[in-house]
Amino acid sequence: ARGRVVVVGGGFGGATAARVLQRAGLSVTLVEPAETYWACPFSNEVIAGLRPMAAQGFGYEALRARGVTVARTSAEAIDGAGRRVRLADGTTLDYDRLVVSPGIALRFDALAGYDEAAAQVMPHAWKAGTQTELLARQLAAMPDGGTVVLSVPGNPYRCPPGPYERASLIAWYLKTRKPRAKLIVLDAKDTFSKQRLFEQAWKALYPGTLDYVPLAGGGQVVSVDSRAMTVATDFETTRADVACIIPPQRAAPIAARWGG
Repeated sequence: ARGRVVVVGGGFGGATAARVLQRAGLSVTLVEPAETYWACPFSNEVIAGLRPMAAQGFGYEALRARGVTVARTSAEAIDGAGRRVRLADGTTLDYDRLVVSPGIALRFDALAGYDEAAAQVMPHAWKAGTQTELLARQLAAMPDGGTVVLSVPGNPYRCPPGPYERASLIAWYLKTRKPRAKLIVLDAKDTFSKQRLFEQAWKALYPGTLDYVPLAGGGQVVSVDSRAMTVATDFETTRADVACIIPPQRAAPIAARWGG
């Protein structure tokens, strides 16, 4: 009999593992509740109006066509000793090998004032989809001369260069579409991935548009108020016309519960 593999999570890691393992002749079941995966890479271009959101969506038809079984539900529990996964629909899957690639969970308990309701006003856009489109609409609707605030969390979080790529594209958008507007980047760190390259580009391309505030300069955000549209650090409170708050993150619940 072919070896049975269960893959939890249909993002880049899980879908790639499912495809490669099926090619190796194994019997693969991919557990993923969403019918469409909305990719984060290149989603910052959607925010800046350079790419359509439709280009970010990917289905699982090709995996099904290759012989991968796609279970459209979520994994609730893992029995490592019994080699079994319990699914949200009440069924179980036995496995010989297990791949756990469930992605991240946003920590809505980690920043005062920032919860799921606040994210509908101050989008994180750190899970691509409706949040990406919301931030893009807010930027497009903001009057010239407005202020955009981008809050960057401390480590660890998914895609270390991502916030700075986003800052660069938002700064480009403001420079080309709303030249009197300003972007303030509030960072909970003093160092970050590819920092020298980003800072060289910001200095050359966006002087007067992008204001970067590191941890040492008082950049760590301690609370937000989505009604007042304010972002507070230990030193000052800034009112934003558009606020993108990227909260702290952790592994998705199934990984945290299993601990394997």
